[in-house]
Amino acid sequence: MNYKITFISCILISLITLSCTKIHNHSTKQSLPDKEPRKERVYFTYGLKSKKGSESGDIYIVQKGDSLYSISLLYDVNYLKIASWNNINSPYRLMVGDKIVIKSNKYRKEVGNNKKVSKNNKKIKYTKNVKWVRPHNGKVSKEFSYSDVGKKGIDISGVLGDNIYSTGDGMVVYTGNGIKGYGNLIIIKHNETFLSAYAHTSKILVEENNIVKKGQIIANLGDTDSIKPILHFQIRKNGKPVDPEKYLP
Repeated sequence: MNYKITFISCILISLITLSCTKIHNHSTKQSLPDKEPRKERVYFTYGLKSKKGSESGDIYIVQKGDSLYSISLLYDVNYLKIASWNNINSPYRLMVGDKIVIKSNKYRKEVGNNKKVSKNNKKIKYTKNVKWVRPHNGKVSKEFSYSDVGKKGIDISGVLGDNIYSTGDGMVVYTGNGIKGYGNLIIIKHNETFLSAYAHTSKILVEENNIVKKGQIIANLGDTDSIKPILHFQIRKNGKPVDPEKYLP
């Protein structure tokens, strides 16, 4: 009888020990290693080229798809000045690998637009006074900023595929996606003073050198190089960005 009691007691002690061991192991489960903090992507670098060029000058190496107008947009300088500094005549053709001199502010006032650049034989009549229309009727989600760094225009919200309209009569002088952060981009020359730019489009419906009329559909709204569907719109006066809302109806 004593033998049976002793045997049963041993079994009970063994079960209790195993149970405690399981509980102990569960409570001391090894924790997972901490995840590394997510690194934010450095993306909004617009204006850095312009800042460097204005302060100390720069040398830009022409890439595939570049034009004098896209380089002008990058550096916030009138394309005629860049043409003058580099002895580039109309129609301002560039070759991949060309070195484009961008002069600092110290020399910009002296040179200005005094040096004449040869005009293209094909004359295009531009209107002196641009009659502006809105490129899209969506809500302005980001207003114009006067900061040194940042895109120099307004953001207009919309739906993928919405029509985008030319804001005035002119000629398409650039289509492409060669400028980081702008996605599919269109630049229209309205006269020797004004350019307009349309960024993040999903589909470009015009080609370079096309003549467009105000209100003409030139693209569809998109989200290329953007986190959401928007139209980033700019107006440039003598190469410098201005607040579009001061010109649009």
